[in-house]
Amino acid sequence: MTVRSPLLSLSRIASTVRAFRSQSDGSLSVETVIILPILCFVYIAGVVWFDAFRTQYTNLSAIYAISDMVSREQNGIDQDYFEGLHSVYQFLTNGAHPTQLRLSIVECTKDCTSSDSRELAVCWSTGTAGRPPLEDTDIAKMEDRIPYFAKGDQTIVTETFMAYTPLFNIGMGPRVFKNEIFTRPRGVTGQIKWDKGDGSFDDCFNND
Repeated sequence: MTVRSPLLSLSRIASTVRAFRSQSDGSLSVETVIILPILCFVYIAGVVWFDAFRTQYTNLSAIYAISDMVSREQNGIDQDYFEGLHSVYQFLTNGAHPTQLRLSIVECTKDCTSSDSRELAVCWSTGTAGRPPLEDTDIAKMEDRIPYFAKGDQTIVTETFMAYTPLFNIGMGPRVFKNEIFTRPRGVTGQIKWDKGDGSFDDCFNND
């Protein structure tokens, strides 16, 4: 009867473990299964975030262009002109998402250089695609963002809204990109006129 040494058995076990550890058969498949989903998620997330930032940058560029157009208008703004502005906005942003445009003319009525007692009022406001006109209460909430300007002058408040839906669902849900720009009229009179609805035009000087 042969008696095997325990040391020999341990040596054989250790040799088997070392051989198993050194084997690389199938390791590539396992690594691929683990890493590939992570790489796909990172790639898709990068595409989504890049598209979101690109869309927001395009929105910002578009609102600057629209605000500059309005500030140079000398003949007054009617509904056709305003609808045309919205069409320009959709064109500049590629029209891939639902958009709204709101245009408002604001005047200062009291203490125009005081940060505590300045009073602003909406002379005229209109919006597209169901966006309600700007009210005096809305202006009061954004007063700290509106630059100072003299009594008798105007400030053009241009606002754009885009309902953005990400390309893929990676945790960043749908949202509205809103931008606002405050611009002073560039004409000699410093006033922008608008259509009263009967073919005649009005401005803040005649606003009651």
